[in-house]
Amino acid sequence: MTEESRLGRPPHEPTSEDREKVRILKAGGMKDTAIAVAVGISVPTLTKHYSLELEEGGAKVQADVLMARYRAAMGGNVTAQNKLLEQVGLIPPRPVGRPKVERPELIGKKQAADDAAQSAHQDTSWESLVQH
Repeated sequence: MTEESRLGRPPHEPTSEDREKVRILKAGGMKDTAIAVAVGISVPTLTKHYSLELEEGGAKVQADVLMARYRAAMGGNVTAQNKLLEQVGLIPPRPVGRPKVERPELIGKKQAADDAAQSAHQDTSWESLVQH
């Protein structure tokens, strides 16, 4: 039987783009089954060809992001400087969004009129005649 007459898929050949994709997806918290689907291979093939990326991918991606942020910070990007200081724990993280302002509960015109009607007799000569 010749090599050309074999049936089945050709063996998977990982590319540098595939390796990067696996590292990033693993760092993003995806499960191996989802990563295999995203790459278009089976889980056993993923494990066989990308075991290093699956084991160390999260650390490498985090290091790459930290280094990119460092370079941007050293280049004068103030946002990157603040994020870098937050990430390494030198300053506390800034809250996201606007702070919540405590406001009194607003009531509508009808509710205000009803509330006023319920207490209109108080401190008047009518008070003794109204029974609750």
